[in-house]
Amino acid sequence: MPGDRHSGHAALRRTLERLAEIGIIPAAAEPLERSMLKMTGMLRDAVLAEVPAFSNSGNPDVVPELARQAREHIDEIRRLFAGGEAQGFDFVRVHAHRRAAQRFPLEAILHAYRCGHRILSHWMRDAALAAGCCSLEDAVSAVADFAIEYTDTISSIVTAEYVDHTRALAEADGIAAASSSTFS
Repeated sequence: MPGDRHSGHAALRRTLERLAEIGIIPAAAEPLERSMLKMTGMLRDAVLAEVPAFSNSGNPDVVPELARQAREHIDEIRRLFAGGEAQGFDFVRVHAHRRAAQRFPLEAILHAYRCGHRILSHWMRDAALAAGCCSLEDAVSAVADFAIEYTDTISSIVTAEYVDHTRALAEADGIAAASSSTFS
């Protein structure tokens, strides 16, 4: 995001404020913490099952980096549910740059986020209910709103960063090609 990297997070911050108002934040942080490892594996496995581009890429770095990216999202959500502020999502930017450099399809990354949305929504809802801090209706509504805004935020960041990095790589390739033809 140009300019202030945090300016696009207003809707996400509002959902975090609502989660805090009804007590999900910080009450759900402990139930989330207890299931982080399991959830990381479930998230990775779901993406591998639903998004063939990851399994079929042939790049030996893609699947381990998918696992790392899943863990980073799990860590970030737990941090946010513990009362942390929405920040710049630098880990999403790094992931976007890496996938762009590998020419990995942007649509596959976005599909992975949609898949993750479903898995993570259930995880957060279950943690909110386990914390016993609010009604089922409040938990479902507030968590759904957060999950939508979280997915929208990371999707917007990855798309902008991926496109910018792809353009920069293409420009560098063009300069390199022009230079090599000049010296031929």
